[in-house]
Amino acid sequence: MGAPQGFDRKEVLHRIGTFFLLVGIGVFVIFMASDAAQQVAFNYLCWSLLLIIIGFVFRGQFKRSVASSGRFSLVKRLIPKAKKEDQGKKK
Repeated sequence: MGAPQGFDRKEVLHRIGTFFLLVGIGVFVIFMASDAAQQVAFNYLCWSLLLIIIGFVFRGQFKRSVASSGRFSLVKRLIPKAKKEDQGKKK
């Protein structure tokens, strides 16, 4: 009677955070439209900020663990070496 196979609670919470973030952006667009119509409704601004903050909190606390695909592994190995050489030249 546990969770279904492949169910990850953190993944679901991350997606809920994305939902709140997108809805908050949508409500902010409605606020901007009300401002353009010269009938400013600040309650849309307050709701959008609240939803965006909640979305970032959910997404920040429950980050997905993504495995590296290894596609740019050669470039990633070369970039840190170049930065170390540049720091050595500046000194």
